[in-house]
Amino acid sequence: MKPQLNLKIYSLLAIFWFISAFASAQNYDASKSLSKNATVPGNVTIEISNQSGDIKINTASDKNVSMTTSVEIRGNSKEDVDKVIKAIEDFTFELRGNELEIDTRFYKNMNSVNNRRTITLLNGDKVRIGEFKIRHQLNIPRNASLKLNNKYSDIELQELDGDADFTLYSSNLHADDFAGDFTIEAKYSKIYVGEIQKDADIDFYDSDIEFTSCGDVEITSKYSKFEGKKTGKLVIDSYDDKFNIGQASNLNLNAKYSDFVSQADVNEIRLDIYDCNIRINSAKSGTYKGKYSELKLGNVKVFNVTECYDDDFYLGKTEDVQIDESKYCKFEIDEVSKFYLSGYDDIVNISRLKNDFSGIDITGKYGKVNVNAGSEPFQVACKIKYGKVDIPESVRITKQIKENSDLELVAGNSGGKISVEGYDIKVVIND
Repeated sequence: MKPQLNLKIYSLLAIFWFISAFASAQNYDASKSLSKNATVPGNVTIEISNQSGDIKINTASDKNVSMTTSVEIRGNSKEDVDKVIKAIEDFTFELRGNELEIDTRFYKNMNSVNNRRTITLLNGDKVRIGEFKIRHQLNIPRNASLKLNNKYSDIELQELDGDADFTLYSSNLHADDFAGDFTIEAKYSKIYVGEIQKDADIDFYDSDIEFTSCGDVEITSKYSKFEGKKTGKLVIDSYDDKFNIGQASNLNLNAKYSDFVSQADVNEIRLDIYDCNIRINSAKSGTYKGKYSELKLGNVKVFNVTECYDDDFYLGKTEDVQIDESKYCKFEIDEVSKFYLSGYDDIVNISRLKNDFSGIDITGKYGKVNVNAGSEPFQVACKIKYGKVDIPESVRITKQIKENSDLELVAGNSGGKISVEGYDIKVVIND
């Protein structure tokens, strides 16, 4: 029994030694730092295509571009490792006139299984490697224009005076300030930038951005998130996005299933929305068309609604509000000077009449109207079928006709007129 046991032990040790030796033979480690450089004209445009490692871009006042690539690699053999390093050495870095092209891609395709990679290089060679790390550091002139197409990696960028154009896929961008125009298209990415001094054009899909400030912005987006402290004019085409903007001068929003929150006092707001939540501090003027939305707009001097359906409006002090067509909506308004509504089964609650109150004109069916007039004088003119009207005793009735289900009521002798005409509407006016 003992000789057989010893034989088994020796066999296991031999197998273990063989596996260890085989594994050792399969691994070859190497690291290398590669450099490229060029002197470029003052109006250079640098075009970068990168999906091979994180990239850090430094900017300076000189006219030189230099790039350092650091590689750490473990391969099945020295031959495979050398082939990969040679392919990386040969990636595109070429100056043509005022354009510098950089393309860090060194392979046609890469398949990974359990941290083992099979790579087909650009020349067609196939290699097998294990652990692999590649990083780039690029130094460029601060006044250069930059076009960057990036996938599957992180980007760090110092402040840039030239124009910037980004196309990102599954990337993270951390950048300082931009003095030129800013264009970005991104999917599955996160972007953190400082000040964008000029205008911006943003096209997002399932991406997030945080920025300090920006000029005018055009946004096309789905499933994304925007946070910024200050912008100029905002033109947005949105689907299921979230916006949190500190200040903006104007807002033009076409959206579905989106939320927009701002502390801004905007000059003009234009909304064409569906199932959205909107909140701003105030607006000088605004227009609206939408459904199934909630709007908290603060003080709005002039507000026109062309069409609304099952919406809730919360307005502060207003001067001229006109709702051309409404169904199943609620209007909560702090102060009114002039108000017009053509509606169906709407609720109107007005907390106060302004000192310059000129009139309320409501036509519709199945609605409720509640007005707190305060000390402001007013007149009443109601003509309603199946209606009910309650007014303060202090307002003298000059005409009241009740015939079957028809009600006509005229009251008051000074101030703006509260006029309600329709079918099955309840009117309550308090002083």
